[in-house]
Amino acid sequence: AKPVGNAGLHSAGNTRRAHAYSVGIVVRDDWQGRGVGTRLMETLIDLADNWLGALRLELTVYCDNEPALRLYRRFGFEVEGTHRAFALREGRLVDTYAMARLHPRPPRLPPSGASG
Repeated sequence: AKPVGNAGLHSAGNTRRAHAYSVGIVVRDDWQGRGVGTRLMETLIDLADNWLGALRLELTVYCDNEPALRLYRRFGFEVEGTHRAFALREGRLVDTYAMARLHPRPPRLPPSGASG
């Protein structure tokens, strides 16, 4: 069996950005539109929000990748800027959006004296 998708979270590796993780996600062409991206993103967000304590998730996406943009927006990612001439694709330089999602309910410290 061949993998149909891949996803990962990557820490910034910098103490001052320990709250931020980069998102990487890809779905094989013949499996797109079948819910694989949604399942991968659900899993990444559960990991980030409930286990890693990530406050910020970041990614880049080609500006013309409408299916990916819909997926990311559905999970709360917002465009923060445009990287012009970011990557070479089929002999042309193309733009990407920088998108990010902030944790909707950031973890808080329990009240003093509370037990877990």
